Amino acid sequence: MSGSIVTKDEPQNKKKSRTALTLAVIALIVVLAVLTFIILYFAPKQVSTPTIANVKPVAPQYLPYSGNASRIFMVSATPSYGTYPGPTVPKRDGTPGIQKGAPCFIINVTVRNDYSTENPLPDHNIFNFGSPSASAFLTAKIFNNQGQISATDVTPPYPPVPIPGALVYNLESGNSTTVTIYLATNHQDINRFEISLEYVGSVPPP
Repeated sequence: MSGSIVTKDEPQNKKKSRTALTLAVIALIVVLAVLTFIILYFAPKQVSTPTIANVKPVAPQYLPYSGNASRIFMVSATPSYGTYPGPTVPKRDGTPGIQKGAPCFIINVTVRNDYSTENPLPDHNIFNFGSPSASAFLTAKIFNNQGQISATDVTPPYPPVPIPGALVYNLESGNSTTVTIYLATNHQDINRFEISLEYVGSVPPP
């Protein structure tokens, strides 16, 4: 009688083959799982960037000074989130330190000098140079839904001499200039800000 002969070892060989296949599949699944974990762990993380669109714009206006409207006209104020560009400054003499690259709220402010002989500078009786050129210091206040945020004006050069803020120097009557204010803060929930005129006069403060 002709036909194939089945040996007693054949079932064991099939069993071994199935076991080896099962182990190979398990090993493949483990390798794929490990590779997936590595890819997900080391993939670049998407950092949520705060949107400046949530910050209420400031209308052009004459900036108040000493309880009255000055003749320094704020043409525009453009905010952004960024970092401190200057060198690291350690804390000293009660002045907060600031690290290079520290988070900041930044405002580019364009102002115009509308002082004239008809509308003289506050110190025109002391300094009368015949031309109403103005020097000023600008800073800002920032707010979120909880109220005003405590932030240090670190506008370079920092530490401030003599007043914190951005210096407008010797701006001729009718002319405009743009300065940049840096406020050190970790807050990214700012929804409005105010520009403050800390000083205005014919010469910078001593």
